[in-house]
Amino acid sequence: MTTDSTASDDQAIVEPTPPALDEASILGRNKRLLLSALRQVGIAQVTITYVGMGDSGGVEGVEAAMPEGTCFKAMAPVTLHTQRATYSDGAWQTTEVEHSVPIEQALRDFADEIVDWLHGGWENGDGASGSVVFDCAKDSVRIEHTAYFTDSDYEETVL
Repeated sequence: MTTDSTASDDQAIVEPTPPALDEASILGRNKRLLLSALRQVGIAQVTITYVGMGDSGGVEGVEAAMPEGTCFKAMAPVTLHTQRATYSDGAWQTTEVEHSVPIEQALRDFADEIVDWLHGGWENGDGASGSVVFDCAKDSVRIEHTAYFTDSDYEETVL
């Protein structure tokens, strides 16, 4: 039997640094627009949950933390940026356009896009689930992601 004398049980495992969201990108600008729209209607926090497996998945629900006596106006419009692609003269052309959608749909779309950006293919195989949390007080969006997988441990012993 061999042992690695350089590794110790008390060494911290270093997690990879997640990619930074370019604030000038479409996702970065839409993040700011959504946080601003949520603050304007008095929402402190919104949690969008998602789940998927076996090649399909998506947003399951949107829950808003609001002051007592107010309700979430899911159909309130918000203007966001998107990229539109067209095929012309033998090449793909992309343009950025603004479009207005109900805020609940905008939150769902943003959650789908950001999870795909960070965890592409998350819905395949055993899948994954998680939450995208808009925290207006912290001016942040937090992605809580759990990936599922099947594990096996083969061992063969010949005596």
